[in-house]
Amino acid sequence: MEWPGGRGVLTVSAMAGQRPGYRVHDHLQWLGDAMPSTTILLVEDSATNRYFIEQFIQKLGYLCVSAKNGVEAVEFCRSKVPDLVLMDVIMPEMDGLQATTELRKLFGEHWVPIIFLTSLNELESVVSGLKAGGDDYLAKPVSFDLLTAKIHVFLRIAEMQNQINQDAIRLEKYYQENEFEQQLALELMERLIRLRTSRPDHVWQYLSPAAGFNGDLIIICQSPGGGEHIMLADCTGHGLTAAISALPAIDCFHEMTEAGCDMPAIVRGVNQKLHKLLPSGRFVAAALIAIDSAGRQARVWNGGVPCVLLFNARGEVEARCKSDHPPLGVLPADAFDDGMQTLAWQPSQTLVVSSDGITEAKDSQGAMFGLPGVEAAVRRGWPDRIGETVLEAVKAHRQGGAASDDVSLLVIRHSDGGPSSR
Repeated sequence: MEWPGGRGVLTVSAMAGQRPGYRVHDHLQWLGDAMPSTTILLVEDSATNRYFIEQFIQKLGYLCVSAKNGVEAVEFCRSKVPDLVLMDVIMPEMDGLQATTELRKLFGEHWVPIIFLTSLNELESVVSGLKAGGDDYLAKPVSFDLLTAKIHVFLRIAEMQNQINQDAIRLEKYYQENEFEQQLALELMERLIRLRTSRPDHVWQYLSPAAGFNGDLIIICQSPGGGEHIMLADCTGHGLTAAISALPAIDCFHEMTEAGCDMPAIVRGVNQKLHKLLPSGRFVAAALIAIDSAGRQARVWNGGVPCVLLFNARGEVEARCKSDHPPLGVLPADAFDDGMQTLAWQPSQTLVVSSDGITEAKDSQGAMFGLPGVEAAVRRGWPDRIGETVLEAVKAHRQGGAASDDVSLLVIRHSDGGPSSR
């Protein structure tokens, strides 16, 4: 061992039975404030090498724990996880390769950097060590400048990795809590809709969300004076935000129907409530249908629903109720038009109503299903498989692609004629 003139390179010479040791340059500098709690595990069978590396690590401001072989290293890590491991390769009892494999099993998902310290003739073993879970290596004799840099780099990476792991844990916790809360909200909304709607035999309906919550809704209420009030609504977007927008419309439609209001008054009331409650950019496209108690007339208000079709007894389109109004919630009360289209409603006739989740379904080339697709599917499914045939046609049109929007479909048959709705 020599220290020329107190400067330059400190060399720990190869002693009897020892492999080459380490050297340190005298121009080392302090590289930032190290946390005293940061622990570096040094696994080295040479007592001389251990001593000098321990002293060096402590001067850097870290806590250094030493082990003479892999067995001691593994035993230490059973009770405490170090922040970084410096691992010799060839040691008695358990070498560095075996120790690295065992440590990786102990650490599990928690990443601890392992740096091999090895002589040049052991590099082949290092390759195996890296495959076993090591992260880097330094060839002996080790430059303490380089060792310092690697320690700081790997500790910084480990800190970032641990932060990522903690963020992942918090994200998973948030996800689980959010799933629970959304499931609760979904159940409450489904109960509310069930309490507010009826399911008459002559009406077939289908709702399918693009996300967990459905922004489309179908409400059917019996009027106190006889007849039916029906609303198919499509709220802006999809998911929870769209579903929340539907709540005021559901309550207002149901309460005003039970109060005996006619459909123009209900349309105006729902629009006014949504205009007051919904934030800017949120609205509800809707088709509201009033069927009189005698079953002779159907009145339709359409604000933004693309498909409201009346079919005659032969499955031909009798009338197309186009959207003559903006969606609900867009206009203030003084600019709102509650005008409705009146249709003759006769036995064996059928109304088919759908949201844009059906008409705007696209194939692989971007072509939409459209009203022609609905009309063709109704003809194929006429008279007793209308709803099912439309859904099958839309699915085939998407060519295996997922639905990009909520889907709602209504098939309303005259209550005095025709087979059961499907």
